[in-house]
Amino acid sequence: MHKILIVEDTLPIREEIFDILTMEGYAVFQAENGEIGFKMALKEKPDLIISDILMPEMNGFEMFEKLNKNKKTKSIPLIFLSAKGEKRDIRIGMNLGAEDYLRKPVNIDDLVSVIKNKIQ
Repeated sequence: MHKILIVEDTLPIREEIFDILTMEGYAVFQAENGEIGFKMALKEKPDLIISDILMPEMNGFEMFEKLNKNKKTKSIPLIFLSAKGEKRDIRIGMNLGAEDYLRKPVNIDDLVSVIKNKIQ
């Protein structure tokens, strides 16, 4: 069973993605900010991380940079899911090495399709 970590500070969004991915057969873990997400990635070693960008404690870009500097987590693919949709933000995310960058509100079928494409 593939493991996915959702790093999202907005509880309703996090829970909706959790429920859908659980129904799709994934083992899903949740974190409400980048600091907790980083620690959880070290502990759970997910197959994929879905992360918001604008979060308290540590934002998604900072978390991804930290993940990329750690031997245990640098190979974990990450998809940014954010309301920040300007070209500059997308470019920053992709330049950091993100697998994809999806804008909120996201079509759930599109999200599931991207996930399946990245980890199967």
